[in-house]
Amino acid sequence: MLLSLAGGRAEASAPWNSPLLLREVMDGLRLPPLIEDALESTDEPCGDLKAESSPSLSPTMDNEITAKERGVLENNEKETMDRDQEEEEEKGRREQQEPLSEEQELEELRSQVLQLLLELEEAREMSNKHQEAFHELQGLLEDERLASAHQAEAFARQVHNLQAQLRSVQEEMDSLEEEKESELTEAHKELRLAQEEVLLLQQAAEEAADERENDIASLQEELCRLRAQLGRLNDEAQEYELEITTLRAEISMKSQRREEERKGGDVGTLRQECVTLREDCETLKDDNRRLTEKLQLLQLQRTGSNSVYLSLKDGEIAGTGVGVGTEEGGMAESYMTMVECQSTSPGTNCRLVDASIQKNISFDGKPMTPTGWNGGFGEIFSLRDQLKQAEEKALLVQRQCDGLKTELRELQELYDCSQRERAELEEELLHCKAELERLAGGWQE
Repeated sequence: MLLSLAGGRAEASAPWNSPLLLREVMDGLRLPPLIEDALESTDEPCGDLKAESSPSLSPTMDNEITAKERGVLENNEKETMDRDQEEEEEKGRREQQEPLSEEQELEELRSQVLQLLLELEEAREMSNKHQEAFHELQGLLEDERLASAHQAEAFARQVHNLQAQLRSVQEEMDSLEEEKESELTEAHKELRLAQEEVLLLQQAAEEAADERENDIASLQEELCRLRAQLGRLNDEAQEYELEITTLRAEISMKSQRREEERKGGDVGTLRQECVTLREDCETLKDDNRRLTEKLQLLQLQRTGSNSVYLSLKDGEIAGTGVGVGTEEGGMAESYMTMVECQSTSPGTNCRLVDASIQKNISFDGKPMTPTGWNGGFGEIFSLRDQLKQAEEKALLVQRQCDGLKTELRELQELYDCSQRERAELEEELLHCKAELERLAGGWQE
């Protein structure tokens, strides 16, 4: 640029064509060494800048430069073009002016050189700034290239990983589908088995319920029957107790009368009393037979009775047996002694009999002989046997009553157990129904 300006100025001034004048001008235009070195140093960066900027303007670089960088380069080009136009206009104006003197020309040239140096310095600063901006842009470009390369590698790795994950997920989906199909088949099998089991349980529950209802009905009928029998036996026992009390009262009254008559010593009255006692003995025998029939009826019904009632009944039977002995003897005193003996206990019976033997009084009111003793002992032993048999029968009836009570308790326990089993079966049936509903809902989903 300086050479072109100098050439233009030389052409404009005609007197500068001589060699001497040119030498002087060159000597006058010669700058200090420092300025020349600066000019050389500025020429080298400009050449380097042009050399470096030339590849930057290649098509590959243009594609990578951003819009901001392009705007900066376009502004720089416009500035250079404006400067060239201004210099050309100034050159034209100077050519039109008149030629000046040499000194003025020299001064003007010096001022122009200084101005050019200043412009050169500004241009160098601008070039340095542009170079720094270029280096910054190049660094940013390299960073962006590296970032894009790293990003591309990362994207490639991510794509590869995603593809691997996709393959693994597809494999897992296939395995899950297979497992789901196998689970569905197993669930269908379990559902069918559960339905069959539920049907079996329902049938078993219905059968068990029918059996339990039949058992309960039979037990209730048996219980009602036993209660009715027990009520009848209680009524009969009360009747027997009333009869026994009336008989005891009559016997006590008759015994008192006999005692009074015996003390009075009236033998005739005693004989009449013996006749009446025989009649009473007959009536007692009839009562004994009637009571025996009732006792057999009670044994056939297998029901329990009151222990007090049985003891009283045995005493009555024993009293009737003593009446038989009085029929053979005929003595009122001995008859009353045997009645009192049998109404107490077997031990007192033995003691009373022994007392009558010691007094040597027979059942006929006569002194006892050895043969009479043998007959009286045989009758006493028979009465004892009858008393033992009656006690054994009473114990047997009591045992049967206890057995019926235990059997009733066992039946009640069986009824309670059957009710518990029925409740458990109903709960299990409800649980199976809920499980079936859950399986059906999962299969539909």
